[in-house]
Amino acid sequence: MSVPPAHRRRPAGRYDPPSLLGSRVSAVLLTALLAVVVAAVGAFAWDRFGGEQVRGQVRTFEVRSDTEVVLEVEAAKTSGARAYCVVRARGADGREVGRDIAVLDAEGTPDQVARGTYVLATSARAVTAELAGCTAEPLTRESPAP
Repeated sequence: MSVPPAHRRRPAGRYDPPSLLGSRVSAVLLTALLAVVVAAVGAFAWDRFGGEQVRGQVRTFEVRSDTEVVLEVEAAKTSGARAYCVVRARGADGREVGRDIAVLDAEGTPDQVARGTYVLATSARAVTAELAGCTAEPLTRESPAP
């Protein structure tokens, strides 16, 4: 004699639907990880490309003597930003023979271009003068180039 289909019993746990707890926990963890990665990339991008940007260049330079170079420096900046640039001179062997901070706009004027002529003292005769970098933040002589 056979047992009617309504009375058949399946083994417990064998045919139950799978638990969704593991997949939900995984989804929450992956979402949190994605949010952290997006925030980190955003912070890096803002630090690198956002905010007050100052880009400078040496327009001209003249080696006047063994101890002096005159530079004409120009910096493009956002309106209201300040402009501080690290200028340096190099000797014939490539060594740095002079370095200083050129303050082009300490007040943060509405101008979008700041220009200035700067006399750079050197420890030996220079053959070139260059801009190591510019920033909107005040610099000291001990500050690394921006």
